[in-house]
Amino acid sequence: MSTEETQTTDESTTFDKLNIEEDSVKVQECINTLRELIEGEENLKVKTDDKFILRYLRWSDFKPGLAFHRLKKVYRFRARNKDWFCTKPPSEYETELGLNIHAILKERDSKGRRVFIVKTANIDADILTPQTMSHLDDLWLESVIDEEETQKNGLVIILDLAGYSWKMFSWITPNNSRVACIKVATVTIRKIELHVVNTSFLLNASMSLIYPFFDPRVLKHIHFHGEDWPSLHKHINPEILPEEYGGTGPSIDYIEARKILYEKSDYLMEIFSLGLINYEEELEKEVEKPEPQKDENVDEGAEDDIVYSPF
Repeated sequence: MSTEETQTTDESTTFDKLNIEEDSVKVQECINTLRELIEGEENLKVKTDDKFILRYLRWSDFKPGLAFHRLKKVYRFRARNKDWFCTKPPSEYETELGLNIHAILKERDSKGRRVFIVKTANIDADILTPQTMSHLDDLWLESVIDEEETQKNGLVIILDLAGYSWKMFSWITPNNSRVACIKVATVTIRKIELHVVNTSFLLNASMSLIYPFFDPRVLKHIHFHGEDWPSLHKHINPEILPEEYGGTGPSIDYIEARKILYEKSDYLMEIFSLGLINYEEELEKEVEKPEPQKDENVDEGAEDDIVYSPF
């Protein structure tokens, strides 16, 4: 077994998921261990403060080796697919943001989760591309991933497919589907649910093309509701949802919702600047590295509810 694989699977500390952060001493030990692993990787330019490191530890059940393994895989994937990742500040996307495609609700749901809404009816497929849409996702998601409450409680996404068009259907090429599905699995939040509403006749055709690219652990977190709002409300309490989703909460104020992006513009640019220093060197390592063997001692069940794809 390779050193990297050993670091990933041979974790001496087992945490109770319900009390995972109650032992501050052990949590700090995990932080220090992951920091040492990161600092020993010369080809990796990332932050090493406690807040950034906790993001990856919470994503990985506080297993430093697994967190380090995933962190490297995330940045390798970014290096391979640079055009899918945002590198510009929100001010460079004012036209696209003004289409009111995305919004994060001000109030969290009853489980303490952020609620992220994506409305395909507002997508102008004549001026947008799948890559630009991916950049907009980055702006919104990265603006809340650093929040402790979001890392602990998770994120819920409402994908509103009203107005889903043939032009958007044409975006579903094998490569676009593969990259998009893997990218979903690199979002460093441990608990993510996707709720699809206002489905159309194009949905079945679209999903039949996309499904093969999703990891099964991701698929079990996707729920389809059509226009059945009581079904949606079983997962998201209606008090925070706008009337268009059967809720009693306020209407979406897109201008107000976008303020978080501009307030965190400097932070976003810092996050977008992180990554591999020399991708070619990393490719050489991948070629030289032997195929890892399955470790029979790995507790795969402990990771079963982590939305993660072994890309």
